[in-house]
Amino acid sequence: MKNAYDLVVIGAGPAGLVAAKTAAENGLSVAVLERKDAVHEILRMCGQMIVSLSGKYMGERVVHNEQAGLLCFPHNGFTLKYDGPTKDFYAWNIYSPNEEKIVFGDYETNKSKGKAGRASAVYDKSWLLRSLVEECKHLGVEVFTGENVLDVRKEGEFVDVQTTRGKHFKGVYALAADGRQSRVARVMGINKQRNFYGSVTSVGYEMTNLNLPEPYALHQPLMESGDPPMLGFVVPRAWDYHGEDVWLVMVTNVDPEADHEALLDNLTEKSKFSSWFKGGRKVRRCGCAGNMYSPILHPFKDNVLFAGDAGWCQEAEMTGAAMCGARVGSAVVEAMLEGNYTEEGVRSYLDWWKEYHISRLDHNVFLKNLYMPILCNDGEIDYIFSKIQDVLPTVLDPYEVPENMGRAMLKIIPAIQQEKPALLQKLSGFNELPAETVLRNTIRAGFNCSFST
Repeated sequence: MKNAYDLVVIGAGPAGLVAAKTAAENGLSVAVLERKDAVHEILRMCGQMIVSLSGKYMGERVVHNEQAGLLCFPHNGFTLKYDGPTKDFYAWNIYSPNEEKIVFGDYETNKSKGKAGRASAVYDKSWLLRSLVEECKHLGVEVFTGENVLDVRKEGEFVDVQTTRGKHFKGVYALAADGRQSRVARVMGINKQRNFYGSVTSVGYEMTNLNLPEPYALHQPLMESGDPPMLGFVVPRAWDYHGEDVWLVMVTNVDPEADHEALLDNLTEKSKFSSWFKGGRKVRRCGCAGNMYSPILHPFKDNVLFAGDAGWCQEAEMTGAAMCGARVGSAVVEAMLEGNYTEEGVRSYLDWWKEYHISRLDHNVFLKNLYMPILCNDGEIDYIFSKIQDVLPTVLDPYEVPENMGRAMLKIIPAIQQEKPALLQKLSGFNELPAETVLRNTIRAGFNCSFST
């Protein structure tokens, strides 16, 4: 272990590894610290979708060059090696409690177009991380696994990163890429400046032998009323299990004390969607939990930069995290070349974050994905869904979905005004009520860990 590095990266996910790779390609000395013993082992539930191959996300239109085994980011000017499995899917279907359906993309039409009609594709995250680690090590990056970061602070000219094993790693800069539950954001007091919206808990299984109406689509059933409400998801996996297709089946709830196993059993055994899972076989259980905060407005403190989910409201997605990593790596290279080891030295990253994340991705729009089951009862949701007959654009971007839903809702306002005027008053809350009001129960139920202890 060296006495000091140009960059110490905390977290070996897409953001951290892409930052390390970018910095090392340009000759910098880099250490990566990862709390897991095996970087490529996926312990936390993940949809593993490429956001997006059917539109722009954060100004980028990702290209999957399968022949070359690359994920390409032409606007940002970098590529990732990925020659692992993928599986295309062609629509995003959202279901009301009584099985009324809103569709983003016509499944059969899109499927008939092949790759030109796909909403996007799922990939194997374990494969991607393994490839990135191999590239990083080839470039001279030192990867330290089993290192759980305890404290981060500026000491003199360096950032000192201390782990629970008592080790100290010093860097001119450090990158916090340690995910939604970022310890670095907490111990450095960053979360004190952020609004808290609740804790999201998800439990699920990877399953085979499902009987889905459209196998290669993203299915999202809204379950019967609860407080807070529950969402179900069925997502294709990129790989097969003994020759059978695999799907991730999960429930998501914003009450940490809920019996999530019972909620999952209700989806698969008792709900109106239970026929999808009759005869299904469970391969692996998985889950995740995380807090929802407003994004970090200024992702820099004491020569520590923040990237990916560590600074996001919910999830940056793999593509957003990779873009963050590439931009951080490039900014640190610029700072080292100029000998400007300050905040101004990495100004290019901070400006990019402000333009492409804060300005373009309004977290309040993302939070509106939760609004309908909170503001409306089951019957009202069924009614709204039954009125939206148009096939909506084929999109995967979670920020585009509420916007397209909003446009669809505008078209049915006259009918709602005539048939259910009281419902129209409720729907005004989508635009008029602040997130703190709509999500007050999720905020109250959640576990806010803003402060360091």
